[in-house]
Amino acid sequence: MKSVIAASVLALMASTSAFATDVDADISQFAIGIQEALNDIEDVTKVKVGVQEAVNAANLVSKASAGNLDTILQKSAVEQDAENSIESGYSWDWNWKKHKWEMERDYVTIDDVTQSATNVANSVSLGDDDIPGTANVLDWIKQGAFVDQYATNDIAVADTVLDVSQTAVNASNLITVDLDAPDLDKIEQVAVGDQDALNTIQFKKWIDGNATVDGEVVPSTQDATNVINSVSVKSVNYTLAQFSAVDQKARNVADSVGSNSNIWDFEQTAVNATNLVSIDEIDVGLGISQVAFVSQNASNLIDANGTVEAVVQSATNVANSIGDMN
Repeated sequence: MKSVIAASVLALMASTSAFATDVDADISQFAIGIQEALNDIEDVTKVKVGVQEAVNAANLVSKASAGNLDTILQKSAVEQDAENSIESGYSWDWNWKKHKWEMERDYVTIDDVTQSATNVANSVSLGDDDIPGTANVLDWIKQGAFVDQYATNDIAVADTVLDVSQTAVNASNLITVDLDAPDLDKIEQVAVGDQDALNTIQFKKWIDGNATVDGEVVPSTQDATNVINSVSVKSVNYTLAQFSAVDQKARNVADSVGSNSNIWDFEQTAVNATNLVSIDEIDVGLGISQVAFVSQNASNLIDANGTVEAVVQSATNVANSIGDMN
């Protein structure tokens, strides 16, 4: 069923005339194609205080004030691939094992490294807490996305991993209106496709969070998040409709390749969410429709052959949620 819907949506999005005549919009954004953001560090023996950021974005609107904006239209059919990778070089070292010297591979040391992979398609953000703004004539916001997003961070193979943060995020069809919009009548979101967020650490000896803030240990972290169709708004007059037919996978892996490995002060968080509404007021005339055809898989894996201590794992799937804005 989903493949039929996906084919129909992609065919519609491939027609530029359909985009042009669909809505007479003040802002109309159409994106189709491929985006790749890739960072790779290879054959190293030590990485200390390193940052890798891979970001893809298509169709963004961000304004402190909506001014005289009446209608905003965004449609995308973009394949987005954001990847960060650190691959160990290695040397051979002598180690005393079982009453004799043996030659073993000596892998990379990772210390204070941040990897962030992010894909965003179709985002509208109106309002700024520090700048007064208005949206007195804003009437309609419409978003359509054929989604193919892949965000991944990979470390392979590390000897030791200290103070590491891996964050993989895919997001499509995001709307935030933090302004009074008395004429906002309709918000519509449609999304079809796939999101994959993956963080992987392969290690030999240990993973640990050594950094401290105000005397508290800051754990090493893996965060994998997929979000499709999210609305945060004060009020809508008549229609708030969300449709999604998506496959979401969020996965974190810490995999030992050693015979005696340990993990301390480590957190893994995997989240999939589709069709989210945060709204201050639900007026009498407002109809909210949320339809989700989803396959959601959120998982965390720790494979260690020794001590596992001060570890937190959280896996969450959400489909169709309505709550307060604040």
